[in-house]
Amino acid sequence: MKQLFISIFIIISTLGISAQSVAEQAQKAYDNGDFRDAITLLEGEIKAQKEQGKASAELYYNLGNAYFRVNEIPLALLNYERAQLYDPGDRDIKHNIEYAQTKIEDKILTADNFFLKMWFNGVRDLLPSNSWAKLSIVFFLLFIGSLFLFFFSPKLSLKKAGFYSGVVLFVFLLFTNIFAYTQKKNVENRDTAIIMAGSAPVVSSPNTTSKELFILHAGTKVSITKEDGSWYEIEIDNGSVGWIQKDKLEII
Repeated sequence: MKQLFISIFIIISTLGISAQSVAEQAQKAYDNGDFRDAITLLEGEIKAQKEQGKASAELYYNLGNAYFRVNEIPLALLNYERAQLYDPGDRDIKHNIEYAQTKIEDKILTADNFFLKMWFNGVRDLLPSNSWAKLSIVFFLLFIGSLFLFFFSPKLSLKKAGFYSGVVLFVFLLFTNIFAYTQKKNVENRDTAIIMAGSAPVVSSPNTTSKELFILHAGTKVSITKEDGSWYEIEIDNGSVGWIQKDKLEII
């Protein structure tokens, strides 16, 4: 039995060292200016983690930096956006996305959004889904405590405190659950993409003979609204909609 525990410990330790080694090797290659080697190492590690059902915002962020260094801006943006999916509140990721977007050709003005939607998204993106889920558990336990105080306290003042704190905690509990759910949904239902082709015509219907509406260029982010065979219906930030061939873009 003792040998079994030792063997398990050695295997776990070896796996940990291996994962750490890849990250360290990639960082070393990056620091030495060997950006292509860093890309190869990070792509391999991300693929290995994906096969295990894992994902790391840090790895995607570092991969985005490596692609940016070799001037592959669309791939840099693709990986920064993937990093932001898992860590939406990270300022470095947000800054690098904004900076990389200055390097692409398309400058699309954002259509006016309802202020409550902007507020909701801004607060929701402060934390990843796991953090919102943990906060939900904390608020739920505090809410149960408030109910206990309200129903079983012998003093009227404590009953009032339990009632009002319960109402407030219920609101917090509701919002943290909504934030956790929508964050998780964004990760699982990938409905945004980055244009990879240098020039990608957007047409009025999903066939090659339909009218060309406008042209997008590499690095532009789009939202996918429909799918039809080898075509996606996409929408860009200014509200324009059209169809584009699937091989012109990469899902975030």
